[in-house]
Amino acid sequence: MLKRKTAALAAGVLLIIAIVATGIAVTFQRAVQPCSDFRENLVQNKDFQRISYEIYDSVFLSMFSIENYAESDFTDYVGTTVLKTDNVLPDFSGIERYLRHIEESENLVSTVYLGLCPEKVSVRELSALMQRYPSISFEIILPFPSASYWKKLSEEEFTQLLAAYETFLTDAGQFPDTKFYFLSAEDWLINNPTNYVNDYDCSEFVVHKMFLYTFCDNAFRITSENADKLRLQTRDVLTSVRENAPTYPDFSEYDIVFWGDSIIGNYTGSLSIPGVVNGLTGAAVYNCGYGGTSASLGPETSVSLPGIVKAFFEKDLSEIPTETQIYEGFLSYINAPHIDKKTCYVIHYGINDYFRGHPISSDDPLDITTYAGAIRNAVACIKENSPDSQIILCTPIYCGYATDESDEPGIIHLQEYVDAVFTLAEELDVDVLDNFYAMGVNSSNYEEYLLDMVHPNEKCRFMIAQKVIESIR
Repeated sequence: MLKRKTAALAAGVLLIIAIVATGIAVTFQRAVQPCSDFRENLVQNKDFQRISYEIYDSVFLSMFSIENYAESDFTDYVGTTVLKTDNVLPDFSGIERYLRHIEESENLVSTVYLGLCPEKVSVRELSALMQRYPSISFEIILPFPSASYWKKLSEEEFTQLLAAYETFLTDAGQFPDTKFYFLSAEDWLINNPTNYVNDYDCSEFVVHKMFLYTFCDNAFRITSENADKLRLQTRDVLTSVRENAPTYPDFSEYDIVFWGDSIIGNYTGSLSIPGVVNGLTGAAVYNCGYGGTSASLGPETSVSLPGIVKAFFEKDLSEIPTETQIYEGFLSYINAPHIDKKTCYVIHYGINDYFRGHPISSDDPLDITTYAGAIRNAVACIKENSPDSQIILCTPIYCGYATDESDEPGIIHLQEYVDAVFTLAEELDVDVLDNFYAMGVNSSNYEEYLLDMVHPNEKCRFMIAQKVIESIR
């Protein structure tokens, strides 16, 4: 009898272990909840152990996953030692509980970073919390789920969540001593599916970029001056996501090769122009941009567009530095299958030709030391090696320095390089993409679109990518 009881008890223990270890779904609600609480308590206890025994001067708590934030980024870029907790806190009481444990530790915490869901906490509650910890600075970031997330909400859910965001935005602007960061109104971010690993969480690459913009640069910050604008912009963007979201063609059968200077090559991943094209259309993209290069060959350049195009078709990487984006792009193209693929080549050069004052043309139409001659050479090489492909010549984008152009004799204005692209496209019977006149970037608004008077920011790169997609046939 004792043996049977012992065997039954052992079997019961093994069953419990198996349920916890394998995550087998239990149909009874009271059986599911303890399992969930058990896991949450394990994570919480792990966090509390770290809080008690590790050395740090800042903490990152969140109501949404912050797995893709790197603790090392805070050390490398902000100069703080952060303890990033693993537990996703379900409510405001969880934040209070963690802060009590932090207060009881021997660490002098100067900054608390909070990831907050507006529907779960109010700014007024936060204000009361901050008054209890006057020596701590609080920096707060709101979640920025994808367009797909917002689309899947019911009308009632969407209305309630949008109202929570709007209320939070309005209230947050009234607390100048606390830093609130908000990105959900950014069309270029939420509408590119490759920025996300799921409907709610961004990729590690994008999170790193957003970390630099927010906690390092104080960009996308809610203030009393912009709170109302952000609230209206949020309503417009998110309503448009649900009601008027643009549709993009399926280009999964396309190979799209991008050649260009830093405007193409200095940006990688889903936030680059090629990356956005890939994310919106499914095209295979190859970023062969090379920062610092010009289309034409000058005394200060070792390689120019004609040499790059020739090396591409000859699969010759000998003149391409290994740790560059162009090298990675060439290698990716060489190693990828291209059977039954349509091919499009996008050429985006001109801004460095302009800065260096390279001539637009000479008596020799194929003179590669001139802007027009270099493009003619490159297009001829493409047509010879890939006669059925589409070629798109892009004009340079607007540059903030163009507002101070000199009228001295011999000075070539940026607009002259732009106009040369239109002339060349007609002459060579290729397509043209107008990134200068039609983009809407000009002397009065360029700070909204350019990072440093020259390079396009994420918003502008998203716009350029959309125009590239419209140009592909």
